[in-house]
Amino acid sequence: MPRLRCAIYTRKSTEEGLDKAFNSLDAQREACAAYVLSQQHEGWTLLPDYYDDGGFSGGTIERPALRQLLADVKSGRIDIVVVYKIDRLTRSLADFAKIVEVLDAADTSFVSVTQAFSTTNSMGRLTLNVLLSFAQFEREVITERIRDKVAASKARGMWMGGCVPLGYRAENRKLVVVEDEAATVVTIMERYLQSWSVAELLVALHRDGFVSKRRIGRDGSKRGGLPFCRGALYAILANRTYVGEVVHQGNVYPGEHEAIVSRELFDAVQARLAERTNPRAPGCKRKSKSMLMGMIFDQFGRPMSPVHTRNHGRRYRYYASSLRDDAREPTQRLPAGELEAAVCRAVASWLGDSSNTRLLVAELKTQALARMISRCAAFGHQLLASSLLEAREMLLAFKLLVDVRPNGITANFDANALLAEVGLEQTDAARIEVAIAATPATFGHEPRLRLDPPAGLVTPRDERLVELIIRAFVVREQLLAMSPDQVAATPPTSLRHLERVARLSYLDPVIVAAILDGAQPRTLTARFLSRMASLPLAWSEQRSALGFASA
Repeated sequence: MPRLRCAIYTRKSTEEGLDKAFNSLDAQREACAAYVLSQQHEGWTLLPDYYDDGGFSGGTIERPALRQLLADVKSGRIDIVVVYKIDRLTRSLADFAKIVEVLDAADTSFVSVTQAFSTTNSMGRLTLNVLLSFAQFEREVITERIRDKVAASKARGMWMGGCVPLGYRAENRKLVVVEDEAATVVTIMERYLQSWSVAELLVALHRDGFVSKRRIGRDGSKRGGLPFCRGALYAILANRTYVGEVVHQGNVYPGEHEAIVSRELFDAVQARLAERTNPRAPGCKRKSKSMLMGMIFDQFGRPMSPVHTRNHGRRYRYYASSLRDDAREPTQRLPAGELEAAVCRAVASWLGDSSNTRLLVAELKTQALARMISRCAAFGHQLLASSLLEAREMLLAFKLLVDVRPNGITANFDANALLAEVGLEQTDAARIEVAIAATPATFGHEPRLRLDPPAGLVTPRDERLVELIIRAFVVREQLLAMSPDQVAATPPTSLRHLERVARLSYLDPVIVAAILDGAQPRTLTARFLSRMASLPLAWSEQRSALGFASA
């Protein structure tokens, strides 16, 4: 009798009660395990792996345990998927069709222990679709009930959760004023009325040490306490919570919480914001220009024009070399957002370094030189805090040019234009050149430039790469536990895939530690590592092949 490997999947929509010794997930698994044991005479055996999704809705398939389950199904590790009820797997007909497609492709069966039906005939499939329809209907009814409850509660002025705004804390599901934070909110609104723009206010707040609200997550992690960004500042200035109101779907209701800002101050801020906002004509879209358009060229003097592409609903912007009919030279393409930020940082860094401005106009008197150093530093702060169009206007005034070459990127601007901006007479100073940190790399068979992250920035680790390394150790244990008969019964293509993944468990511990810390070279990705034709056995050779400095 063939051995049928069974995997149990459990799910609970909320995290309530998951900290108990015996929770809903345990109850589901216990019932499924008893069912698998009852089918032992049919060759059913229970796999030890746990596929538990606690606190995840059934309306989506983006769940970590479900993704791992489907990955193991595709790799041929599972013969039967066992659930307590069908709605534990999904509450969406469309999502279930995708899951069934994966199961059918791997010749994997599906069993619900409390709902007896067989999907091998038309009547069983009809029963399955009826059950799924009711599961989806139940989910939609629950959603509508919660939405109506939220609307009714907000109409009464109640706070219904979410991100607690600066100036308040949540206490017994109510907003309570935090005095020092409330003073910060009032100060921000008063200083906005005294500033020319939000960009100028942002520079002043950065200079005076104002930071965002400090928060502590459920897991004890600390967030916030950072300098304000432009969007967060606009959100504070327009937040009606500060005048004791609650907004829901365009309707405004009196709130139960105490106001922080007076009605007169808030209305004055809104009027100022309305004055600074250019109204759009009906049916017209606002034209936007890329920051570096007309200022960036490749090594052959070709302008690099802004282009974009879409992938999975997301829009990605680039600067790409303009093609000519008779040109056969290789083209350049760089991510627009990263390049624009890198150029602004480089120019602002030069402006903020007083030694640069001292060399530019060394003959100035002490007082005039101090004033110029201060103005240049203010330009640098303003450049970093400005919107895309405002930063473009500043760079155009400096007559900026960006030169992209195969071995690096440089930006240069006119020293005389800078002197004119700070109110000084022009000299014979040459153009000022700053370097943009970039590293030559190869994408596929095409040489490209990869922009380096800012110095001192802590980059998040590559979770896909970490998952690949963990998977390698799991697959290695799986292969070592297989008998010769099981190895012989495994399809050759599946066996080669498992062996290819398992070899990564023999990586140098230094490399593995760097991957877990997010300190690996940027060229080392999960795609690159999984597609390596051969992996050296010697750890020193591994470090050399993967771009690590020799230890």
